[in-house]
Amino acid sequence: MTVCLLLLGFLLLNPVQARVASADGLLLWFHTLLPVLLPFFILSRLLIALDGVSGVTQFITPLARGLFGLSPNGAFCLLAGFLCGYPVGAKLSADLVREGRISQEEGAYLLTFTNNASPAFLTGYCLIETLGMPELIPVSLFLVYGSPLLYARLTRRDRIFPDLSIEKKTSGSQISFKIVDACIMDGLENILKLGGYLILFSMLAKLLLLLIGSLPLCSCVAVGLLEITNGLSIIAHTSFLTKRAAWVLSLFFVSFGGLSGAAQTESMLLGTPLSVPDYLKAKACTALLTACLALLYLGLTDLLPALPLPAAP
Repeated sequence: MTVCLLLLGFLLLNPVQARVASADGLLLWFHTLLPVLLPFFILSRLLIALDGVSGVTQFITPLARGLFGLSPNGAFCLLAGFLCGYPVGAKLSADLVREGRISQEEGAYLLTFTNNASPAFLTGYCLIETLGMPELIPVSLFLVYGSPLLYARLTRRDRIFPDLSIEKKTSGSQISFKIVDACIMDGLENILKLGGYLILFSMLAKLLLLLIGSLPLCSCVAVGLLEITNGLSIIAHTSFLTKRAAWVLSLFFVSFGGLSGAAQTESMLLGTPLSVPDYLKAKACTALLTACLALLYLGLTDLLPALPLPAAP
């Protein structure tokens, strides 16, 4: 209620800034999420509806089974969640639990480590466009995606999840427009939700900057925890952070995903018993693990000068 009143006040008292923030969120949705996630939402739903997941994951399933005890459907969620970005891992976990294709326990486990930023966002927007550190792409990819895998391995507790796949009843030649229409509508509903969340959180980030912009460190951390795109932009334009600190803080924000990502995740989990608090706990642990490993890497660069290092400010 308080947040709603603050945003309404922002719209009424500062309509120009509110419009700019809303437009920024809308443009981010239109140029980044819509062309990438909408086709994936539709196609992934079709794969699940037609029981075609096993064909996609036949090569990764043995590895996912051995390391994390995942079923073939769980392996598909793992692969897509690491490649396609927030909130694909959460959506697939929820979809598979709703349809009884994975157990509730496996869905909860998958939610803790498969919902991540996409490699394109990490390399393109974060490291190249925002930070200007393309030399750190390999180590950043290793840290951001290795940390959730390490967390998943540490929390597995030797569980082996059952394969609940059903026998394929619909061949590719039997696909009907009724199934396609349902998948398209499901994809459109979910992508529109994401657009709404991006607009609201972009406005909230702009409001935070107006309220605490005179405290650069506080505003940087607060906005980064709220919404990662705006947080990374602030990091890139601050003068009080060294290149090393900016890199570590950026990886922390990307790994955590922001409260905006958590809100998008919660919208994907509606109608399932999967827990957002458990998700946030896992993301916080993963983000801290990523930051600690990044600091360890910086320490190693002092001992091994040949390693890539952020340039001095």
